[in-house]
Amino acid sequence: MHEMSYVIRFVNLALQKAEENRASGVRSLTVAVGEMTDIVPEYLYKYYPDAVKGTIMEGSELKVEMVPVKIKCGGCGEVYHPDKSNSYACPCCGSSEGRICQGRGIEVRELEIVTEDS
Repeated sequence: MHEMSYVIRFVNLALQKAEENRASGVRSLTVAVGEMTDIVPEYLYKYYPDAVKGTIMEGSELKVEMVPVKIKCGGCGEVYHPDKSNSYACPCCGSSEGRICQGRGIEVRELEIVTEDS
């Protein structure tokens, strides 16, 4: 399960940001997961509590946003979601030339921290 390594990676990033901002706690962590990754969100949720245990993130909420795949057509420039029903071709011009412009990776989107003032 490579999801655990992703969880550890983004929790470490979040802890670093929280420390830089002198946070006393963390309310939530939002991550964006691309549709083309082979990451299973249920496993992210499963491993998250163990990854944050004993840190200022313990008790925080993990939010996972799925990011759909978008292709930019090399023929006409249209940005579209590929569809198996038309062999993943551009719905405007029918071209099969294009590049993926969204939906491939995983990233930290938002970190909601608690400070002494809040």
